[in-house]
Amino acid sequence: MNEDRITTALLSDSAYERVRYERHSYFRQTVPRTLALQSASLGMLALVLPMYGLYPTSATQFLPAIDPVVASPKVLLMGVFGGLFQLIGAVLLVGSVFYRVSKAPLTEEQAHSVLNVEDFARYVALGTGGVAILVATLLFAIGLGGASAIESYVAVMGRNPFAASGLGISVSTVSLLAFVSSVVVFYAGRFLAVEIALSRLNRQN
Repeated sequence: MNEDRITTALLSDSAYERVRYERHSYFRQTVPRTLALQSASLGMLALVLPMYGLYPTSATQFLPAIDPVVASPKVLLMGVFGGLFQLIGAVLLVGSVFYRVSKAPLTEEQAHSVLNVEDFARYVALGTGGVAILVATLLFAIGLGGASAIESYVAVMGRNPFAASGLGISVSTVSLLAFVSSVVVFYAGRFLAVEIALSRLNRQN
């Protein structure tokens, strides 16, 4: 079925679909599919709040504060940067779809330009942002093991990931923003899927 879809795209009169399958890319997902993956990644970042709340008492000696409303550990910054990269990628992808729909049918040169933007957005969001969020979430999970798990990490890495960042960005704030962003990005993907389908139907008619 995948080969049939590729063949159809290569034979399509849509320059965008044809060029998309002709060029090399590690991320071949459609824009709605990419946004769904970004939504899942942001949803993962939102889990830092419930994880922080489940830390055993023994872990408190390594934490900047017990209350997640005021706690701002250094490891949280990696999640913040990851979330920002996800949002930047999402904005670029949404913009590329609106451009593609408004300018349809695209010339081959326009298709290459749009795909350049989309590829860059995917690498920023899934490559950089996704990895940063994954690492941050895994580091937060260490705290669930209590003092012994954190001590083991500090012994190996030489630093406490839960030391105060000093920037005042709290765990609860980041978690809430990540959750809201996850929902917005998910529904943006669903909306764009409908827009793309309608644009395709209009071209056929």
